[in-house]
Amino acid sequence: MVIFMKEINLITETEQAVGRLAVERPEWLPVLEAASAVAARVEEHGGEFAGAWVVEELARRGAPRWIPNLRLLVGYGLLEKSGPSTRGGRRAYYRMPDRSGVESALEARRANRPGVRLRFIGAGASVEPPADTARRAGEISFEPRSWR
Repeated sequence: MVIFMKEINLITETEQAVGRLAVERPEWLPVLEAASAVAARVEEHGGEFAGAWVVEELARRGAPRWIPNLRLLVGYGLLEKSGPSTRGGRRAYYRMPDRSGVESALEARRANRPGVRLRFIGAGASVEPPADTARRAGEISFEPRSWR
């Protein structure tokens, strides 16, 4: 007897945390991407990385942004602090427990691009309604349907 099971797509805690971060603190998504890249590099060496390494990765990617620490990402459950701080409390080491989940959630967000607004601009001698598209171009909004 052959049994077929339908694949069920469940939202994992990591995907939910990345989604919450994207809604509540979208400016931290590049920091999460940089932390994921650093975590991938150090994974074969134990997976621990310093917060300063994430700042260096951000600068390397062209986002010169200083962040005091990664506690916000720890609060969302995307990172965990590994051990006490070193160098007199000035350097903390972190670990990303579900790096593959974080990367897949970030990739899914990039693919779906929720909230992207497209603007259409009309041109020509259309000054009277209903053909005044050029004048009303800023008022027209369009959000494409999901491909799913």
